[in-house]
Amino acid sequence: MVEAGAVTWYTVLPVGLDPEAREKVRGALAPLEAAVLAGADDWTEALELAAAGRYDGLLVAYPLGDAPMAGFLSTLRRPSCPCRRAAIVLLTEARRRSEAETYLGRGANRVVTWDEAPLRLPHILEDLFKAAPRVQAELSVRVKPVVEGPAPSVACRTVNISTTGMLLELHEGYRPGTVLVFEMLLPGVPFPVHGHARVVRRTSVRREPFPGVGVTFAGFDDNTQARLNSYLARAAS
Repeated sequence: MVEAGAVTWYTVLPVGLDPEAREKVRGALAPLEAAVLAGADDWTEALELAAAGRYDGLLVAYPLGDAPMAGFLSTLRRPSCPCRRAAIVLLTEARRRSEAETYLGRGANRVVTWDEAPLRLPHILEDLFKAAPRVQAELSVRVKPVVEGPAPSVACRTVNISTTGMLLELHEGYRPGTVLVFEMLLPGVPFPVHGHARVVRRTSVRREPFPGVGVTFAGFDDNTQARLNSYLARAAS
């Protein structure tokens, strides 16, 4: 992230995007005040650039030539890599979405198709740039999808949680985009936290040893967000 006066510019590194795709991405991200750099043509160049400097986000074409994607992503996430906390979004064709989504939770944060990119990329990256540090915690949660007609609530628990979202262990495989009503119990707090959250990903059985979903908070009822923030501040201290 680069600050120029009062303006904050996020740095985004395209990897494997052709010149036309880079220009489309640059235009889509203009509202974010994101500096889309010249980029890397292949995975070897991308790793060299990532090792030499920090970027806020990487937009990676999938598949990326002959790149072993699992190894590529794990290298980017090594503690020694300046980009280990960068937002990594895979861009792919609709027919390869399911294949690309196997890397969610294995280094990649989101998967977006080329057709969706102009509209979805700004919102996705904005959410990822603002994502707060996570606290490992097992909290009791009940969720219910917002749908027409009755829907049962489901008991589950958090794996980790932050001020912007949480990873839930549950057997209901809600699709990304599903809006959930949630009620969460906090240790030592007599009243639950209520609100809405949006599913952004499902867990990967190859990476995470439990079924579940990752969600971002979409809003809180009453003053319950303050209870959550207070709990997280104590847990992180």
